[in-house]
Amino acid sequence: MYSGRTQREKDQLAEAITENMVKILGVKREEVIVVFTEAAHGNWYASGVRL
Repeated sequence: MYSGRTQREKDQLAEAITENMVKILGVKREEVIVVFTEAAHGNWYASGVRL
């Protein structure tokens, strides 16, 4: 995702992802690891074109 999200936003998103993996996939909370990779906007390309 693009960089610039607040820590609170990332915390909320990680919690939502975890909750849904438990609910949908039936895994234990302890088995869920969420890693965010952030990149500056100018570092994203699709089909050779910068987004």
